[in-house]
Amino acid sequence: MSYSRLASYLECPGCVLERTQKKRPKEPKHFTPVRQATLFGKGEPDARLVGTLLHVLVNFLHDSSGLLAKEQQEALLADPGALTRFIRHEVLTLLQKAGKLNLAMFFDELRLNGETLYTTLIAPMLRYQHDFASTGAVVFATSERFQFKLLSTRNTFAGHPDWGGYVALVGEFDQIRLRNDIPAIMEFKKGLGRKNAWPSSLIAPLAEQVGGNGRLNAPSSSTLPSILHAMQLMIYWMAFQTRWDVLEKVAEVKGMVEDIRMPLHQQLDLIIYNLHDGCQYQLQPTNHQEALIALTNCIFHLNWAMKSGYAWHSPEHNCSKKQLVELPNRPVQVGYTTLSAQECYLLARDAFDRFKDTVRWRRVTASEENRMARDNTAKEKY
Repeated sequence: MSYSRLASYLECPGCVLERTQKKRPKEPKHFTPVRQATLFGKGEPDARLVGTLLHVLVNFLHDSSGLLAKEQQEALLADPGALTRFIRHEVLTLLQKAGKLNLAMFFDELRLNGETLYTTLIAPMLRYQHDFASTGAVVFATSERFQFKLLSTRNTFAGHPDWGGYVALVGEFDQIRLRNDIPAIMEFKKGLGRKNAWPSSLIAPLAEQVGGNGRLNAPSSSTLPSILHAMQLMIYWMAFQTRWDVLEKVAEVKGMVEDIRMPLHQQLDLIIYNLHDGCQYQLQPTNHQEALIALTNCIFHLNWAMKSGYAWHSPEHNCSKKQLVELPNRPVQVGYTTLSAQECYLLARDAFDRFKDTVRWRRVTASEENRMARDNTAKEKY
């Protein structure tokens, strides 16, 4: 089960179950220059492809087993001129060597317009280069896939019900880095979707950004990450648990993996990095344990409702589909009790609302990153 499928089912169960599983389009066998702009006129580049391309370029700069030598990666991360020349003259060949021909053809068309190339790729990458260099962070992994089983036993963590069973979740860490001596999961986004006003409940954690006029200095995008971004990062927090070696703990207590409780106070920063404007947002729940319990409850109830075939069409969803037939409302075994599929879905929504109440974002400012990097450097000297 992927995070995106869970999130989509939460929004509209009917759309998810009616949607056929699409196969990922295959890469073309040969590189072919495409000149659609000359045929259809100028337009905005595909934002999804731009985001994918930016993410691939970031990976090129850090992948230790990639096509670039370590010396070249270090030079590109340090020299703005070298990075600009690299994007203009070498990226096309590198994309082809990496077998990413669809992206290569998209980039080939994008680079025809120098201004578009600069605003969509070069400027964001120069901003990323500057931010990365100023923090002194160390990248451990890029685009690393994960899979784990979220167990449902009384030993999962204190206060968790003993339902039995598990939910298998899969996903991918965009980047894992050491940031200010604390591991951090960086999730890259090309923009943050729909424009959302800054809710008053979220202004308090951003107090350090108040300017001289006493007003909040909101980021240029005028938007915060969404609640679904928070859900994604919290699932990543749980997935990161599987990166620790638990076999030693199992041997110590002479028990089973299921007997080891999930640590609730693991030091791990969860950050959304907006590649569009370079803004970074750290997820800081008001109560970590409440957030974790609520999200776990939400995931299990969503999984049970989905497996039962519950396919209600949400009137709030933009699909605008109407419920034409009566929904099957099959009984679902939940621990030692039985619930209807509809009850499972409603309990999932209720748990998600409890999770939502704990979500707070803190914008990470460049000055703060620089100050912490200087403090760490000073500690190393002494």
